[in-house]
Amino acid sequence: MAVVNTKSTAISNADASPAVLNNPRVVNGFLRESVGTVEVAAGDDNDSVFRFVRVPSNARISSVEVANDAITAGTDYDIGVYDTAAAGGAVVSVNLFGDAVDLSSAKAFTDYTYETTATNISKVDQELWQLLGLTSDPAKFYDICATGVTVGTAAGTISMRVRFAA
Repeated sequence: MAVVNTKSTAISNADASPAVLNNPRVVNGFLRESVGTVEVAAGDDNDSVFRFVRVPSNARISSVEVANDAITAGTDYDIGVYDTAAAGGAVVSVNLFGDAVDLSSAKAFTDYTYETTATNISKVDQELWQLLGLTSDPAKFYDICATGVTVGTAAGTISMRVRFAA
């Protein structure tokens, strides 16, 4: 065993001579928040997409939190990223943040940012485009959405708040 003094990239950059500037989305950046609420109808079909907030591709996501009413039998929702309607509205990553999230019982805001293995904690400093596996920033906006794999049989409210540095 050994006693170590291990530094994050941000600390190593700050300690370098000359100092290396850190990305302001990672160190001392301004945190922003977008919130959205949607209503699930009792007649909504499985695979329905509920769009909550729009964020830029260069956003570093700090948290994706969801709160909901009890949605009877709403046992499988994925939380992911879609193109905006203007860009065609297609799925980019259906479950980047959450996979098989159960909304059948009411919940206060719960953080799903690192719920899936696709977005693990070692990627905390990456921007959204990097989390999506892209090779460069497309410089566009994306919608953060919930896809109702098993929507359920009752109406209910779902709210989302996304905190990010951009």
